[in-house]
Amino acid sequence: MKARIVIGANYGDEGKGTVVASYTRKGNNVLNVLTNGGAQRAHSIFTQDGNITFQHFGSGTYHGADNYYSRFFILNPMQFVKEYEALIVKPAHIYRDKACRWSTPYDAMANIISEEQRKRHCSCGMGIWLTIKRYHEMPAPTLDAFMAMEMEDRLAFLRGVKAYYERSLTIPDHWRSIWDAPLLALHFINDCEFMWRHTMACELRSLAYEELIFENGQGLLLSDTGKDTFDTTPSDTGIRYALDLLGDLKADDITAHYVTRPYLTRHGDGHLAGETRRQSVASTVEEDRTNHFNDHQGEFRYGLLDINALHDRVVKDAGEVKVELEVTHCDEMDRVAEFKKVFDKVNVFESPFC
Repeated sequence: MKARIVIGANYGDEGKGTVVASYTRKGNNVLNVLTNGGAQRAHSIFTQDGNITFQHFGSGTYHGADNYYSRFFILNPMQFVKEYEALIVKPAHIYRDKACRWSTPYDAMANIISEEQRKRHCSCGMGIWLTIKRYHEMPAPTLDAFMAMEMEDRLAFLRGVKAYYERSLTIPDHWRSIWDAPLLALHFINDCEFMWRHTMACELRSLAYEELIFENGQGLLLSDTGKDTFDTTPSDTGIRYALDLLGDLKADDITAHYVTRPYLTRHGDGHLAGETRRQSVASTVEEDRTNHFNDHQGEFRYGLLDINALHDRVVKDAGEVKVELEVTHCDEMDRVAEFKKVFDKVNVFESPFC
């Protein structure tokens, strides 16, 4: 069995979706594993059907890959339903680890409200940090256990989540109508039922595929610091989770694919090494096709990439695993010769289409 681990080498937005879709299209009997994070990811691919952005599904879905949500991935039933119904190509099989945590609408709203009150742009508004924090502080059933409850018990649990946030967060007046909406919990339970019906709980080792493609969220420079900092993500964005998931699986060919542009990008607030204006990176760097200002993340920013620093963090993360560097957006800025001086294997993407 072959395993490919696709990892963002910087601050995210490197082109991981393009790389995953490309290897899926070339592969056979592929399982696309969503390794970490949650539906805050937005991995875009360009196809003959137009631009497609995947959040709760793998970027290999368009090319026929089945999907698997690892135990490090946080489910979002609301986003699952919205995205599933819009998919041009739906996976034949969607699996999930039975231990997956899952977000409620109150996690997401509390996330957005708290960011509004802090007047900052550091979040995708999906409630990932808050979901993890809530799991540490109050009991929560698995999705299967939740679906086995009587309706009143389900509603009672959601009222408990709502009350959990009300103890520490002031809900502003302009949010009250939706926060207190009587039908919100019922609609969410319907979404949970839809997701439960369309997924199967199982362990990764019970599945038989010729190729596993692990699709990481975020990038190495956003990895969890353990300090709950505002501008990082609450997961390990490198190779560790994928290797943990592989465990005793008989993968005789493991490759870590680190993805980068020839320059740096970052959404929202937080440190960005070598930050400069887009036009100052290179006159040929175009305004990004899929990443624009949004109320949660703020501006899409640009910076100069230090290739030696990139090499150091990739080598540190990969350890003994074979590495290939995937360079996207090469039609905008040609630094391939520079990359090849420090990396043994460099793959070039001159076009976003896959």
